[in-house]
Amino acid sequence: MRLKFLLLFLFFQTAFALLLVRLFDVQIVKGESFFTLAENNRYFTKKNVAERAVFLDRYGQPLVVNEKLYFKYLKKDSFYSDKEFLSKDEALNLLASDSASVGHEFKRNYVYKEALASILGYLSPVTADDLAKNSNLPLNSRLGRMGLEQFFDKNLASKGSTSKFEVNALGQRQRLVALEEAKFGENLLTSLDPYLSTLAYQAMAGKKGAVVIMDASNGEILTLLSSPSFDPNVFEENWLEGLYSKERLSATKIQTYLQDENQVFFNRSTTGVYPPGSVFKLVTALAALQEGVIKANTVVDDQGTLKVGDFEYANWYFTQYGRTEGVVDVKKALARSNDIFFYKAAEWLGPTKLAEYARLFGLGSPTGLQLNQEASGLVPDPKWKEFTRGENWYLGNTYHFGIGQGDLLVTPMQVAAMTQAIVNHGQLCQSSLLPITKQNCRDLGIEEQYLEIVLAGMVAACSHGGTAYPLFPYNAQVATELDNLDLTASEQISQGMIACKTGTAEFGAADERGYRKTHAWTTAVIGIDQAKIISPAEEDTSTKANWQKLIKEHGFPDKLVITVLVESDGEKIYSEGSQDAAPVIAEILSGIF
Repeated sequence: MRLKFLLLFLFFQTAFALLLVRLFDVQIVKGESFFTLAENNRYFTKKNVAERAVFLDRYGQPLVVNEKLYFKYLKKDSFYSDKEFLSKDEALNLLASDSASVGHEFKRNYVYKEALASILGYLSPVTADDLAKNSNLPLNSRLGRMGLEQFFDKNLASKGSTSKFEVNALGQRQRLVALEEAKFGENLLTSLDPYLSTLAYQAMAGKKGAVVIMDASNGEILTLLSSPSFDPNVFEENWLEGLYSKERLSATKIQTYLQDENQVFFNRSTTGVYPPGSVFKLVTALAALQEGVIKANTVVDDQGTLKVGDFEYANWYFTQYGRTEGVVDVKKALARSNDIFFYKAAEWLGPTKLAEYARLFGLGSPTGLQLNQEASGLVPDPKWKEFTRGENWYLGNTYHFGIGQGDLLVTPMQVAAMTQAIVNHGQLCQSSLLPITKQNCRDLGIEEQYLEIVLAGMVAACSHGGTAYPLFPYNAQVATELDNLDLTASEQISQGMIACKTGTAEFGAADERGYRKTHAWTTAVIGIDQAKIISPAEEDTSTKANWQKLIKEHGFPDKLVITVLVESDGEKIYSEGSQDAAPVIAEILSGIF
C-alpha cells in the first residue's frame, strides 16, 4: 500500500515538474515569440497596389499608359473577398457612400502595340522561378519581361502603400492601425520615336526581319523593330482574366504566339545573327584603304570570275545576268557591289587584319544597349578556325570573308552602329535607348579621306547606276535641288542625299542547282533637312501632323542611319537587298517627307 502511494506521489511530482518546465518554456523562454504570434493574429497587413512608372518617347509623350480599373469587394470587411468589376461612374458613386468596398488595379496599356513590343517588353505575374531567386517578392506583384520593362524593372516598380488593420477572431477588419506611404517608380524618358517605329512596322508588314533607325551623330536609337511582332496588351488581358474571369480568351492568343513558327518573341534586331553579305564590303574597303593595300585609283578587272587553282569565285552580276563590269575602282566597286574587287582587296589585306578592323567597328561584340540580351555575333580569323574546327584557313575563306560571307555573323544593331561610325567621321558612338546627355564616342583612327571615298561609293549605290534602285528617284530629286553639284560625299549627305549599301547574304546548304537561300540587307544614311518636314496647319490632327509639331518643338537629328534586314522565309527564300530591303527604307522616307 505504501509502495502504491509512493509511486502515485512520484507520478504527480514528475507531472508537476514537467508542467513547471513547460510553463517556464512558454512564459520565459518563448514568451516573446508567442506574444508576437498573438499580435500578428490580431493584426492584418495589406499591401496596396501602386501605379508602375511609364516610358516616355523622345518628345516626352507616353509610350505606356496605366489605366485604373475599379472593383467592388463583395465582402468588404474580409481580406479575401471575391471581387466584381465596376465602371468608373459606378466606382465614383460607390466611393462617395462606401469607399471601403471599392478597390482598384492598374492595367498597363501599350499605346503602340506591335511597333514597340520587342523593345518595351511586357509584364507578367511572379512565377515560382522568380520566388526561388527572390523570396521577398510580393505574390501579387508583376515583373518586366523582355526589353526595357525587364532591364529597368527595379527603376519602374513602385512600392504600394501598406495598411495595417486590427482584426477580430473571424478575420474581419476592425480599424486602421498604421499606414505606410507608397514609393513611386521613376518615369523613363527614352530616345524612341513611335511615329518612325510605326512607319517601320508598316513597311515590314508580311516580312521577317528588323529595322534600326539611329541618330548618326551620337548613337541614339529612334527605332528598334523586330518583325513580325506581338501585342503586349494581350498579357494584360490574360492577367485580368486570371483575376476576375473564368474565360481565358487571351491565353489562347498567347499560346498562338508561342507556337508561331515566326518566333514573334525573338528580337531579330539585337539577338538575331546573320551573315552581313555585301554591307560588310564597307569595312573591307576602309580597312584596305587605311592599310594602304589599295588607293582611290586602284582598279581590278572584273571578267566575271576569279580562278584560284581548281576553284572559281564569281561576281554576282555574272552569276545572275552573265555580264561583267570590266575595270572597277573602289568607288564603283561599292556602287555596283562588285565581288571581284573585294575578293582581291581582302586577299591583299589578309584575314587577320580584316578581322581586326571588323572588331574595331564593333562587330563580334554586343553594342551595349540597355537590354538584358544582345548577341555578340562572330568575327572569324585563322586562329579561330584552327581552334574551333581544327582546320587551316584557305584563300577561299579570305575571299568569302571579304564580301561578308563564310562564318561572319552580325546583328542588325551592329550593322547600324558600323554605319553610324562611317558617316560620323570615324567616331563610333555608344548606342543608347535613352537620351544621351554626355557623348560617349571613340575615334577609330580612320583617315577622313578614306571615309569620304567610301561615302562617295555609298551615294553612288543609291543613285542611278548603283544597286539600290528603289532609292534612285529620291537621290535624283535631291540632286536637282542642290545649288552646287561639286560637293564632297559628306556635304551631299548633309544636303539630303542618301548614301547606302545593299547586301544579299547567302546562308545554309546549297540546293540541287547550287543556290543558297539569301537574306536581304540595306544600310543607309540620309541627311534630314527639317525645312522639308513641312509644318502642318494648326487644325490638322493627323498622326503625322502631330509628329511634325513635336519635331518643330523639340528638334530632330540632322542625319539618320536606317538599317534594314529582311529574312529569307518559306515564301521568298531568295531575298535580295535592292529588291526587298531598300523598298522598306523608301517607304519609311515617304512617311517622313
